[in-house]
Amino acid sequence: MEIQMEIINFIQSIHNPVLDALFLALTSMGSEAFFFIVIPAIYWGKDKKAGLGLGVSVLLSMYINVLLKEIVKIKRPFDYPSIRTLPRATAGGYSFPSGHAQSTASLWGYLMGYFGRPWLYWTSLAAILLVSLSRLYLGVHWPADVAGGAAIGMIVAYAGLAFTERVNHLRLHNYPAKIAASVLIPIVLLILFPHHDNFKYMPMLAGILIGFFTDEDFIGYQPKPNTFNKNILKYFIGIAVFLPLYFGLRAVLPYGNIGYAVRYFLSGLWFTLGAPWIFKKCNL
Repeated sequence: MEIQMEIINFIQSIHNPVLDALFLALTSMGSEAFFFIVIPAIYWGKDKKAGLGLGVSVLLSMYINVLLKEIVKIKRPFDYPSIRTLPRATAGGYSFPSGHAQSTASLWGYLMGYFGRPWLYWTSLAAILLVSLSRLYLGVHWPADVAGGAAIGMIVAYAGLAFTERVNHLRLHNYPAKIAASVLIPIVLLILFPHHDNFKYMPMLAGILIGFFTDEDFIGYQPKPNTFNKNILKYFIGIAVFLPLYFGLRAVLPYGNIGYAVRYFLSGLWFTLGAPWIFKKCNL
């Protein structure tokens, strides 16, 4: 632990207001909000299968992260007087593994593996490194947390890529079976570990899967190589509905697990069914 403290102290020795603002911005790349910007952009505008696998990877990574934190129960470096901690709003629960580092590795590791572009490889590595470094600079994680989180995230990304490969073979099963699996798997995972955060992630996973298989069987949306303006319009329409679902329902639904479940389920369903249906109707 002393070695880890020395690493954090060394990183924080260069702190100043400009770096504070920079690392607060960088750490937001490992936030839920950032993922909900990137995932629909891929799903709606680039590659539907890639968007599905990306969403599944990130949500399962979040589930695994919460599970591991509750098992390991390592405290964050908040109470060490030599460690400077910036606002703790981005740091909930226990310390190991880092959720920001793990989810970032899941997202960028998946993109890197799926598209295989050299520039994306370096961009992905930079994003994972910078988000991980930001957690140390902000004093909200230990070095072992970010290293472990990044490693687990890459493993989840690999599993997500394998899942995407299997999606093509799921056409062999009928629609009711696919919908039943889309509902039962998240429910079983939620029953096994009913942490309040998982009342967000598992319902959203169910919504994404139900929407995807419904679209595949009855709508058939596929992203088109549209002009830049059409892609911007499509994304604006999608986000314009998502934001009221994500934020507006928070104001009207009861606070707690049921409210979380309804809001995140509908948001996931919009990503993979509602928005694609509108795009198909509008020829976008």
